[in-house]
Amino acid sequence: MRKEKKQNLNWARNMDIDAWRERQITKRLKEHLAESNRRFELEHADDTDEELRELVRRKAAAKGRMLHPLELPGGVYLKSRLGDWNRLAVVIGYPPLSDRQGERAYRSLYDREAELFAQERRIRKKEKRMRAQQKQNHNRAFSEAQ
Repeated sequence: MRKEKKQNLNWARNMDIDAWRERQITKRLKEHLAESNRRFELEHADDTDEELRELVRRKAAAKGRMLHPLELPGGVYLKSRLGDWNRLAVVIGYPPLSDRQGERAYRSLYDREAELFAQERRIRKKEKRMRAQQKQNHNRAFSEAQ
């Protein structure tokens, strides 16, 4: 039993925390994008392709540049409905996107998700410390009462 318990503790020493954190953030980002696309698809399933193109055109005009599908809610759905994104950019009057724009869009989303992840971890750690303090105070009060 003692040897088994010792082996269970070794995994924590060998664990690459940075790789774990990156996997968690990537997983959350994929889930967030999938949910965003599902909601958008439900809301815009009856829209025509022209209405969707107009939606993309308005969003691009608001930013002053063509947006990458990752920067738009429902971007994956829009891309599946409207086809080649660079051709769409030209049709609505913008230059085609570069690979760097896609990388920047992903990095921006990743960084935002990483910050949310870090905030949640800090909150959970604080709550854990508070529970431990409450338990310690309870035990101290109980022992003083006896």
